[in-house]
Amino acid sequence: MITKHSAIALSAALLGLGLLLSGPIRAELTALVGATVHPVSSEAIEHGVVLIEDGLILAVGADLEIPEQATIVDLDGLHLYPGFVHPGTQLGLTEISSVAGTVDTAEMGSINAAVRVEVAFNHDSELLPTSIAGGVLHAHVVPAGGLIRGTSAIMRLDGWSWEEMVVHSPAAMHMAFPPGAASDEDNEDLALINETLEQARHWHAAEQAAERGEAARPPRNDQLQALGPLLAGEVALAIHANGIDVIEAALDWAEQQQFEQLILVANADVQYAAERLAGSGTAVILRGVHSLPVRRWEPYDMAFVAAARLHDAGVQFAISDSGGGMDVANARNLPFHAGSAAAHGLARDAALKSVTLWPAEILGVGDRLGSIEPGKQASLFASTNDPLEPMTQIQHVWIDGVEYDLTRDRGRRLYERYRARTLQAR
Repeated sequence: MITKHSAIALSAALLGLGLLLSGPIRAELTALVGATVHPVSSEAIEHGVVLIEDGLILAVGADLEIPEQATIVDLDGLHLYPGFVHPGTQLGLTEISSVAGTVDTAEMGSINAAVRVEVAFNHDSELLPTSIAGGVLHAHVVPAGGLIRGTSAIMRLDGWSWEEMVVHSPAAMHMAFPPGAASDEDNEDLALINETLEQARHWHAAEQAAERGEAARPPRNDQLQALGPLLAGEVALAIHANGIDVIEAALDWAEQQQFEQLILVANADVQYAAERLAGSGTAVILRGVHSLPVRRWEPYDMAFVAAARLHDAGVQFAISDSGGGMDVANARNLPFHAGSAAAHGLARDAALKSVTLWPAEILGVGDRLGSIEPGKQASLFASTNDPLEPMTQIQHVWIDGVEYDLTRDRGRRLYERYRARTLQAR
């Protein structure tokens, strides 16, 4: 009598036999040829070749030998770039800001260290295909709300589930530095942060003592437990601060707390702390390139030149949009923020790196994303020209070596629909 378990075992055996008889499984090999390849980490390659195998870049060059079994994709006349890495967004956490049921950006309360942003990520968001069509293939998705906000994650913007789309987690623990603490040493919010961190240190010390059998195990506390990797120096602290007074106070506080892995998320005022940031090696996620000055004495282009001033001072930075819920629908416009910075003094190659390689490096995935190099994920796009220019069109996208169907972008479908109607009416 064949039982259910024996039937499963027999099926598995037959499948294994079939695989043995069919020989070794061949890796899928693709050759992108003819385009001007912009690796970002090195000079452009005219009429370059990019070999992709099993989702990874196998080789890049001008005169590569193409294996016979490779599928050849002719990109003559186009430009090949690595996919943009958005350094700070709420993509996947909000769909329609006016519909509360589609917004999952923040938890209640001030201390939310246990929040893991990836578990709330909507893999089926209509905003993801739109971002991909704009060249944004990966995003650093960050939580909001409260003082200690929880951990962020680097997400691939295409996949069947959030588990499949996680590239790196946790990317950083996020904290909003209280603006009032810049002028008030006894600020209640900062006192709460300090108290929570101290409690976490004691909780983890007690936990370690319990592991050694020297003490009773402390009561479970998810918030304090989640702060362990941050306090151990295993996860970076991303501290959000706007305004030069608040930025300076936040940097002072981080030094006192001895956080070595620090990422400053700040507005254009960060340019006034450029020398200090360069000296300490603190990386910056720059927000608000498309902003107006906030002081009467500042020139109109104060925000536009912030990136160039950071670069001139030697600060590693990534350019972001505001990162708020209102900007999620326009995350595809990330490269144009970098383009505006380039138009106001930032070197063109640095502008491109600020939305590709540098955010990847700052967020701990520089070995996998941000440039076209052997061994990295084959997430790239082919465009008609410089992708920092609004008139450039992106014609092909590959994510982990698989070509993406750009008609999944609703904006493109509507464009083609009404374009066809217009042509028929002529």
